[in-house]
Amino acid sequence: GATGFKVWTGSRLLIETLAWPSSHDCDRLKEIQKQICGGARLIELGSGVGVVGTYLSAMGSQVLLTDLPTLVENAIESNLLRNKKIPPSTSTMPSDENTCPSWLAPDGIRIGKGWASCIPLDWTVPLNEQLTKDQSSSIDFIIASDVVFLVSMLNSLLDTASSIFDASSSNNPSFILSFQRRDAKDGEESSAFTTVDGVIAAVEKCGWNLDYLAWRPVTVGKETDGVVTEELSE
Repeated sequence: GATGFKVWTGSRLLIETLAWPSSHDCDRLKEIQKQICGGARLIELGSGVGVVGTYLSAMGSQVLLTDLPTLVENAIESNLLRNKKIPPSTSTMPSDENTCPSWLAPDGIRIGKGWASCIPLDWTVPLNEQLTKDQSSSIDFIIASDVVFLVSMLNSLLDTASSIFDASSSNNPSFILSFQRRDAKDGEESSAFTTVDGVIAAVEKCGWNLDYLAWRPVTVGKETDGVVTEELSE
């Protein structure tokens, strides 16, 4: 469907949270922001058109963007190439900074201060059948923005994250998820949309620790029959 080809509110908020420090940021978030700019190795689940992963690579991270094949082939690959940075031949950058990190090779692309590559990843297929050992064991952070708005997606996402935790256990990776509430009308009884309580319960069931890095209200514009209205979301 067209869902993955849109840029959702959660993508913008995740970029703002990780790449634009605020005086109100907690100590844990400040630490993550420094790592993002300092070459942290990220895997993005459900990259869509690649906005978040591309931005964070430009900030200095090494990012492996993933999504279903149709998005990788028809959006992410071309968007990474559009943002490719080719250092001039007279560049004074250290030679190792112009060398693609081994875990993103051979298709890594230099973007801004960092590197990015992409690969198809289906959350319903075992991780070891889709990523190389070098890829799955090199992760410092798993990131995902607004990818579990439907209840049916949540368990598959967490199963994939769990597999990455196991493969990269020596790095003690963290999972950073942005989530927009869509259950306002049905409350926590929503049967279709993932709820805040539903996400928390699923994460606790996995036995993981949970921290809130940022919480922001946002105004979302919706168009119905040519009329645009604004609704407050979180």
